Amino acid sequence: MMTRAMIGPIGRYLGRVLIALSVLINVLLGGSNNQTFSARNWQWKKDKLPHIVWFIDLFFGKEHCCTCWVYWKTRKDW
Repeated sequence: MMTRAMIGPIGRYLGRVLIALSVLINVLLGGSNNQTFSARNWQWKKDKLPHIVWFIDLFFGKEHCCTCWVYWKTRKDW
């Protein structure tokens, strides 16, 4: 398993850029502020709407979307 220390500063920077891009795409498609596209897809799944959770989780790991949604729900009121 790869840790943050193994990824290094460039990897952490790229991770933050990808998160910002995900938030931007989500907002441009009508999503909530500071919500990633992954978290929005998990909300769609919970609401029984069409979603691509399975596809996103295939690339980013099992329960990625759920984890993003939980993080967004617990942090959004801060």
